[in-house]
Amino acid sequence: MPVNKAHLGRRYGPYLFTVGLESLRDFAAAIGDGVPGRVYATPPVEAHPWTWDPEAAASSPYGALVASPGYATLFAIQPFSFACKDPELGLDVLRLLHNGQELELFGPIRPGDVLRTTGEITRLQERANLDFIEVTTETVNQRGELVVRATWSAVIRN
Repeated sequence: MPVNKAHLGRRYGPYLFTVGLESLRDFAAAIGDGVPGRVYATPPVEAHPWTWDPEAAASSPYGALVASPGYATLFAIQPFSFACKDPELGLDVLRLLHNGQELELFGPIRPGDVLRTTGEITRLQERANLDFIEVTTETVNQRGELVVRATWSAVIRN
């Protein structure tokens, strides 16, 4: 059954996320060499020093540890996830394929930041036997500064 286009513009959130030091470092470790940070005492091979080493990060332009760019997927996807399971939209998640995501970063994300993410359905389209949904999200920090804008999309087979 096609998605009702009356849901275009439907909003989700705000969803809050507090950035923890260990969460930030575990993410850096996982993408650096696939092993969570607390398993081994040595830094991940591929992690950027500003995402792992407090001394290196202190001399960076940011003055402290910062999240790697992909870290934003941990929190910025939440409105998209809620849209996909929203009973009023009636999407069949068993027929849903995550189609892509784009992240635009505006500022650093640091341990201790309290982030607020909101999202809006910005595209609903039907073509052939497929529905397309797109959700655009924005995340601001505790100072109200935009840190991430993201676009998430999915295809649903009818």
